Amino acid sequence: MKPEQISIRKSVRIGNKAECAEFFGVSLPTIEAWIRKGLPVEQKGSKGVSWVIDLLAAAEWKFAGRTGEDQDPEAMEPQDRKAWYDGETKRRDLQVKDRELIPAHDVERVIATAFAAISSDVRAIPDNLERKHGISGEVAEAVEAELHLAMDTLASRLAEMAPVEVDE
Repeated sequence: MKPEQISIRKSVRIGNKAECAEFFGVSLPTIEAWIRKGLPVEQKGSKGVSWVIDLLAAAEWKFAGRTGEDQDPEAMEPQDRKAWYDGETKRRDLQVKDRELIPAHDVERVIATAFAAISSDVRAIPDNLERKHGISGEVAEAVEAELHLAMDTLASRLAEMAPVEVDE
């Protein structure tokens, strides 16, 4: 039975343990473990009496406070951990596809191209000042020296921001 069939069949969105397991895509022993951990139930089952679980309350219990960012996947049950990692992978793939995330090598390539263009234009300033505005060669050389000093300082600052290589 699919989750939407459960909610259509029963207006309160209730199901037994098997329906709850199918709703969450987990095994019956997982539902039993969740019950031991505090999964809310409407009615405990016994011989001849089915368990009654409000699926909405169960979902709220299961996912309460979980945003994905504040979770420690290593503290999860193996099945939940796998689902978390699968979800994170799909979320990141969508972010890359939607250009919300840009691969580091693409960013590095664009930055390198931009800085090469800026560097070329900055290095041309003394010559342009000399040709277009008639400054003396001596002043142009002083401007060039200051620009080189500023660019070296900038390059040093950028090198400090470089990502740290991690040995795996």
